[in-house]
Amino acid sequence: MRRNRRRIAEGLLALSCAIALGCENPVASDRVSPPTAVTAAATDRLPDLGMARLSSLSVGTSNGRRLLRYSTTIVNVGSGPFELHGRRASTAEPQMSSVTQRVFDDAGGSRDIATPAVMVYAGDGHNHWHVRDLQLQEVFRADGTSAGRSDKRGFCFWDNVRYRLTLPGAPQSPVYQESGCGDQGSLTTAVGLSIGWGDIYPASLPDQNVNITGLADARYRLVVTADPGGWFAESNEANNSTWVDFELYRHGRRVRVLGYGPTAMIAARGP
Repeated sequence: MRRNRRRIAEGLLALSCAIALGCENPVASDRVSPPTAVTAAATDRLPDLGMARLSSLSVGTSNGRRLLRYSTTIVNVGSGPFELHGRRASTAEPQMSSVTQRVFDDAGGSRDIATPAVMVYAGDGHNHWHVRDLQLQEVFRADGTSAGRSDKRGFCFWDNVRYRLTLPGAPQSPVYQESGCGDQGSLTTAVGLSIGWGDIYPASLPDQNVNITGLADARYRLVVTADPGGWFAESNEANNSTWVDFELYRHGRRVRVLGYGPTAMIAARGP
C-alpha cells in the first residue's frame, strides 16, 4: 500500500513539474491540427492583340501620288481587356511620355505595368491622342523586299467593332468609348479594347494608306502588325499580324485582291 501511494505521489509530482516547466501534454500533442487555408495567387487575365481581315483596298491619288488605301481593324481575343493609361504633367509637354498598361486578374484586382509607349496628339482630323507605333503597315514585293510603309502608325482605340462576342467574359455592349482618347488639353487618357471587340480605321481616314507611286504592275503583299515592338503584355505574341495579297494592274491605277492571310484567331468565326 505504501509503495502504491509512493508511486502515485511521484506521478503527481512529475505532472506538476511538467506543467510548471511548460512541457507538452502528451495527450494534447497527439491531436491533429486543422489544415491551414492556402490562398491561391491571382492569375493575370491578359489581352491578346491581333488584326482582323484587311478590307476596302483601292488605289487613289493625292498631290500627284498614287496611294494604296485600306481599312484595318485591331482586335482583342484574349481573356482580359487591353487598357492603357497615358499622362503628362502639364499642357506644356507635347506628348504623354508615361503610358502604363493595366492588367486585370481573376480575383477582381489589377496592376499597372510601365511600357515604352508614348502618346502624341493628332490634330489631322482625328483630334485626339494616339498611341504611337501601335501598328505597323508595310507593302512587300513578291521577293520579300520592302515596297513601302504607311506613315499612319499612331492609333487611339475603343470598342466600335463587334468581333467575337462569344469569347468568355466578352461584354455584349461597348465598354471603352472614344472620349477616353482625350482632347488637346487633356493631361490623362484611358483607352482600351474589351474582350472580343475591335477598333476599325477606315481607308478614308488621313494617312491610312501606303505611297505606291512608281510601283510596277505586279503582285504584292500588305502586312499589318499590332504591337510590332512587343511593348504590351499579351497571352500570345504569335498572332499579331495578318496580310492580304494583291495585284496592281493598269499601270498601278487598279488593285485586285488575290488572297487573305490569317486573322487574329482563325478558329474564332464569331458574329
